[in-house]
Amino acid sequence: MYEAFVKSLAQLTDRRTRGVLWQCVGLALILYMSVVGLVWWGLSLLTETSWDGVNKLIAALGGLLALVGGGLIYPALVTVLIGLFAEPLCRRVEALYYPDRGPGRAQPIGEIIGGTIAFALKTLGLNLLTLLLTFFIPGINIFVFVAINGYLVSVEYFEMVAVRRMTLKQADSLRKQHFVRLWGAGALFASGMAVPFLGVIAPVVAVIFMAHMLESLRGESFEGRVALR
Repeated sequence: MYEAFVKSLAQLTDRRTRGVLWQCVGLALILYMSVVGLVWWGLSLLTETSWDGVNKLIAALGGLLALVGGGLIYPALVTVLIGLFAEPLCRRVEALYYPDRGPGRAQPIGEIIGGTIAFALKTLGLNLLTLLLTFFIPGINIFVFVAINGYLVSVEYFEMVAVRRMTLKQADSLRKQHFVRLWGAGALFASGMAVPFLGVIAPVVAVIFMAHMLESLRGESFEGRVALR
């Protein structure tokens, strides 16, 4: 795992990898600004009072709330959008480190969009659950956030990468065999995603990491089958 993590960080120095990173961040930024603009516009509709000073105060607080709220969802946007950019990242990992493996299966655009939407819904639903738990059981939200998002990253990111080389059933079976290892890595990346600056880089590194882990686990599985013969 350590070697895969080091390789993943080192790949950020690659020009093409950085290009994919900036595309992902740029699209998330556009969506972020759209969300902020819509929230600000919605709150501005509440400023129709008879006191001009109150109107200005509400508008200022609305703008601040929109910026803060948008900042909180920005890393989540990058995390979800990474599904649209996983394919070029995986191809780059394979070209740099595993050129002898041949090209992986190119996912149809419908499959990519469907997987991205499903991941978005899972992420939203489980993180809303985390938010509710904060009100009923204060103090455990951080641990629940890391546990849930670590699971999401370990499942969704690994399968996102693995389906290029095997069926979804095979990917799920391989992931379950190495659940603890992959969940630990997922929890690490989930923690990074909660940090403002790292939150926009961690999803990209996580995809690259899972691509390396896939090749490593496939190699271990093959060696195990050979040893049993």
